[in-house]
Amino acid sequence: MELVSYGAVFTPTEKEIQVDFPDVPEAFTQGQTMDEAIENAKLGLAIVINDKLGHFEPAPAATPIDQLKTAFSDREVRLIEVDLEKY
Repeated sequence: MELVSYGAVFTPTEKEIQVDFPDVPEAFTQGQTMDEAIENAKLGLAIVINDKLGHFEPAPAATPIDQLKTAFSDREVRLIEVDLEKY
């Protein structure tokens, strides 16, 4: 098991919920519901981190979740954890 965790910022719009990872900007995604947005966030995060590691690049350092909640206090911030071996 190879777990990674990064904070994700969820921004609702009229049509979807957008998801951004401040520490991994390439892993942006969206979903029609919060559950779908979370699942898509897990998949996107795993793909980007696995790609970086596969190219011998280090995984970015994760900003503490409390700092992200302060920086994005007008949006929902959640910690997204994935097992890279499952993707």
